[in-house]
Amino acid sequence: MNPTLQPILNQLKQDLTTLYGDRLSHLTLFGSQARGDSEPESDIDVLVVLRSRSVSEGESPSDCGAESPVNPGEEIKRTGKIVADLSLHHDVVISCLFMDETHYQTRNSALLRNIREEGVLL
Repeated sequence: MNPTLQPILNQLKQDLTTLYGDRLSHLTLFGSQARGDSEPESDIDVLVVLRSRSVSEGESPSDCGAESPVNPGEEIKRTGKIVADLSLHHDVVISCLFMDETHYQTRNSALLRNIREEGVLL
């Protein structure tokens, strides 16, 4: 991993920890940056694994995504400002992939196999 990424990834982790609290399970850097074969224009791919949140009083299960514990589109909206500000400040492109913890632990897609084999836990 390129050492210049560390401050960017530290800030991303801090900001997402502030946003999600205990819901944040872990972050994993993956792709060319994790493998060490990135180009100067390569993006920074980060898997964001979230724990399911419980239904709060006054919410229906569909409000919190009980059927699909993590809604990637909603998480992209929720984190958009954090990711955009960090990307602009460091002149990089950060791409976050959101997934619930159960999906991460039980699925075996080619992408997840690559992340598990080549990824760098942050």
